[in-house]
Amino acid sequence: MKKRIHIKLFTRILLLYILVLSVALYIFTGYVSRNSYALLKEGQIGIHQQIIAALQNTMNDRTKTIKDILLKIYDDEQLFAYIMSMMDVTDQSESVPLDSYERKNMAYKLEDLLSLDPNINNLIFYNSHSQKAYLYMYDLDYAFFDHTEAILQNMPRLRDVSQESFIIPAHPGEYVASQASKNYFDVASNFYYPSSSLFLGRFIVEFGMDDLQYTINQFGKDMKGYLLVLTRDGEVVFDSSSTYYGRKYPYFEQLRQSSDSVMLAEDSIVRTASSDKDPFIYAAVLPKSALKKQLNIFNNSTYIAAIILLLFIFSVYFLVTSIISKRVNRIVKAMSKTVESNLAYRIPLNNKDNEFEQIAIHFNKMCDSLQDHINKSYVYELQQKIAEMKILENQINPHFLYNSLEAIRARLEIDGNDEGGEMIHSLAALFRASLKADSVVTLAEEIDLCNMYLKIFNARYQNFFHYEIEVEPSIMGYGIIKLILQPLIENYLIHGFDRKRQNNLLTIQGYRNENDLRITITDNGSGIGPEKLNEIRQKLTRPSQSSDRGSIGLYNVNERIKLLFGAAYGLEIESSELKGTTIIVRIPCRQPHEIKAAQLEIGNV
Repeated sequence: MKKRIHIKLFTRILLLYILVLSVALYIFTGYVSRNSYALLKEGQIGIHQQIIAALQNTMNDRTKTIKDILLKIYDDEQLFAYIMSMMDVTDQSESVPLDSYERKNMAYKLEDLLSLDPNINNLIFYNSHSQKAYLYMYDLDYAFFDHTEAILQNMPRLRDVSQESFIIPAHPGEYVASQASKNYFDVASNFYYPSSSLFLGRFIVEFGMDDLQYTINQFGKDMKGYLLVLTRDGEVVFDSSSTYYGRKYPYFEQLRQSSDSVMLAEDSIVRTASSDKDPFIYAAVLPKSALKKQLNIFNNSTYIAAIILLLFIFSVYFLVTSIISKRVNRIVKAMSKTVESNLAYRIPLNNKDNEFEQIAIHFNKMCDSLQDHINKSYVYELQQKIAEMKILENQINPHFLYNSLEAIRARLEIDGNDEGGEMIHSLAALFRASLKADSVVTLAEEIDLCNMYLKIFNARYQNFFHYEIEVEPSIMGYGIIKLILQPLIENYLIHGFDRKRQNNLLTIQGYRNENDLRITITDNGSGIGPEKLNEIRQKLTRPSQSSDRGSIGLYNVNERIKLLFGAAYGLEIESSELKGTTIIVRIPCRQPHEIKAAQLEIGNV
């Protein structure tokens, strides 16, 4: 039945946990789904803006490269003269014969121009007077060739001298068969005599697009949509989708400004960039269908991840629940044993630092404490019975003995023996105090008893024994077990007092240490040897094994204190052989009625 109850409890916890977790995951995935569109859109826009910035930098570098090439040509008179000589040739399609050294030198200089940008495909010089166009490129062995017909067919605007510079949009490579599968674009600039600024024709640089495509490919599959580089007339210079090459971009009018909703071939998000000095317009087009497709993939991945996470958590929870159930059953079993009064049973420990192990440790400690408390109560009650029997044995008409001692004292005083009378008086007072039923007295009363006991002994050994009592007045009202100090004094008188010495000294001191009373009994007697001292200390730590429980001595006093006040209290002993011994009594600061209440509590358990 109990097992079923535990299983039912853990099942309820599991079902509640599953329900809460499922609802939390549902809310979370719903929130992610609702907000992921905006996040994906902003992410794509950010990628597009990065690519546009990279394309702008690349195209600006191209413009600068053209200016650098022209400056090098204008600054090098020999190279400029060579180019002029090449442009004046109009009647053949082969290279102009030159001295081999000059040809090689010019080849190096032209190669240096091409090396300014690895994406330069070729250089074209157009003579506006002869209307001839000459091509210079790597694949033609660094030579000029007349390609007028093909060049003018591809670039009819070369004859139009009204524009100082212009862009030739993307076109396939037409001058070498190996380049026919690739697209190129050209930038044309006016070509002058450096000295007179006389217009000669056009200087054209043809660029490949590999680096532009590489810039986009760096973002890999993260980039959706396509990128465009257009002329200001809408002609396509670069198209990452390769869809609109060879024609004007059909939706050029809609690309005038950035917008989150532009109807092109389909509803799209558009970002554009251009400046007044820039001959190009840059555009990033993100069809919303591509964004929604990415959103569906993202949402599906989120749902699948949530389900996998849920299954994983459930598996872990089942495993943890099983482990917890075993540990709980172990504790329940121990509690059942305790209910059956089997206080000897202890929960086996696994030496692991967790809550269940702590519960097991404290449960075992509780059983130890309970069993110890029961044992203490039994021992205390047994000792009380023994003490009562001792009192009954010794109380043979005690009042008769007390009255007899008083009669003897009176007789001695009548005869003039005051000292003997004083001894009898002290003995009678001591005997009367011992007959009182109270087992708890004030410290002042206990000190008085000790004083009377020491007076009797001192009267016997007047010149051989001395004693001192130094107790703080502020602690005299605290309670103490009756006759707890007398056995300790007697222990010295029996074992430490030397009848041959005249300087035997016993000192009793009492003071408060925080919440405890400390009473020290110090003598200058024969002391205790190291082995014997160690044996006594060990027995004091194990009071139940110290000595005969009926004896009234060092061990009995220690055990009575520990039974009443706990293991933290009792006797401590310090001794040096031939130098003396100190016994320290440590008890809590309590009023007499508090100690009596503690005695009753122990006796009633």
